[in-house]
Amino acid sequence: MSVSSNAETHKQSSTGQEENKAHGAMLLFIFFVSTSFPVGSAITHALDPTALTFLRFLIASGAFGVLLVIKKQWAWPRPLLCFKYFWLAALLVVFFITMFEGLRLGSSVSLGAVFTLIPLMTAVIAFFLIGQRTTLRLWIGLLIAALGAVWVVFDGDVDKILSFSLGRGELIFLVGCFTYSAYSPFVRKYHQGENLLVLTFWTLVAGAIILGIYGWNDIATSPWLNVEPYVYGAIVYLAICNTAISFLLLKFASFKLPAAKVMAYTFLTPAIVLGIESVISGQLPELTILAGAGTTALAMVFLQRSLGKPKA
Repeated sequence: MSVSSNAETHKQSSTGQEENKAHGAMLLFIFFVSTSFPVGSAITHALDPTALTFLRFLIASGAFGVLLVIKKQWAWPRPLLCFKYFWLAALLVVFFITMFEGLRLGSSVSLGAVFTLIPLMTAVIAFFLIGQRTTLRLWIGLLIAALGAVWVVFDGDVDKILSFSLGRGELIFLVGCFTYSAYSPFVRKYHQGENLLVLTFWTLVAGAIILGIYGWNDIATSPWLNVEPYVYGAIVYLAICNTAISFLLLKFASFKLPAAKVMAYTFLTPAIVLGIESVISGQLPELTILAGAGTTALAMVFLQRSLGKPKA
């Protein structure tokens, strides 16, 4: 009995450690995602959004290609899969272009708040596309976070909320968030057991091809040689940290935590972006904005607590 009890205790301890690592991975993941808004805002006027996204896709696909070669997991796509890769890539392309375009017209904080609407939109799309059902607790958490996000986007102004006076930048990014919300359900619908690293690599390659064709004039006429070095540094950061490393962190956590808990970390985005903006500007945000960001963060805590531990 004691041997069995010790083995069970060791198993629970090991599982707890793995879960803690997964939570740490998600905290790092959401930090990278949150930094993409102020970083993107700092460089969005340097180059055309299509050119910025094209270079980001090239660098990220190159990083994944090297990783696949090192891990000896390289695989050429089957002809029929190419159509699926191009569809998935189109969803990502719209998201990243609208993010850079939206940052030209809106603030990084408000766009970060719009980003937290993605889990709610994903849940709705997943229900209709693949029949994935969501628990009542999760719906409550998603709605709480959505209310907090709306409060931040409208600057805590009740009149703006009632008149639905949405800024152009936020509206543009909302379209991108919708396509990004459809990405995960379509991956599950199309996934046929192939390596997820391979799927992501060819999706990024397809995205670079789409951008190269769609935005060739903007890419060719962009002042590449006149751009400040920090812009290229920022693009490399976005491609490596916010795309390649973030994907690996998300993949690791997805195998250790329930999907709902992984999704819940998105709600920390406005609070982290606010913190970054405060450090950069040296000024604290208004209390009304802090309240909205705090609400989305509380929604994350609510979901983490209420969903409990995954079943063995």
